[in-house]
Amino acid sequence: MLGTFLILLGLLALGVGLYWYWRRKVAAEIAEGAAYEWAFYQKNEPEFVADLTEDQFNEIYRRVNEPRFPGYALAAVATFLVSLPLTLGLLGFSQWVGQKLGILPQPVEIVRYVNLGEVKVAQSWQCGPECQLYVAEAFSGFYFFFGIVIVWLVIVWFFMRRFHNRRPGYLRDEILRAKS
Repeated sequence: MLGTFLILLGLLALGVGLYWYWRRKVAAEIAEGAAYEWAFYQKNEPEFVADLTEDQFNEIYRRVNEPRFPGYALAAVATFLVSLPLTLGLLGFSQWVGQKLGILPQPVEIVRYVNLGEVKVAQSWQCGPECQLYVAEAFSGFYFFFGIVIVWLVIVWFFMRRFHNRRPGYLRDEILRAKS
């Protein structure tokens, strides 16, 4: 499991490297577009951008036109991978506490009441040791699976909410906002 986690962290590092390389290329294209737009506004509407310097205009143009989703998606994946050991530890601890408090059944108790086939009630002596192990693993896997899914949904909710709350407006609106 540690090997798989380290491989995933390596893939994440590769993704971060590719993201920064891509972002540098996009920044060059955005700078070129900002220079074109600055010249356009200086020629056609100089009073509209009179209160702004070229550097301020470039910053506004970059904020409006830079693609934001890849950064947020990468941050969500990184947060999930970094929080995965903590999530699994908390799920294991909560399962242990739940079993000690009697909220969650013990694996032996689970096997005693599992229906196998068309039998109404299966006793533990009707199920071999391998079958009992599979049944117990299935129930603990259920808790872990949905616990990890819930954590993933919370992380995605957090980053997408942040993504939409920080959405910039159109270029003209942002220029007016910067001027005021």
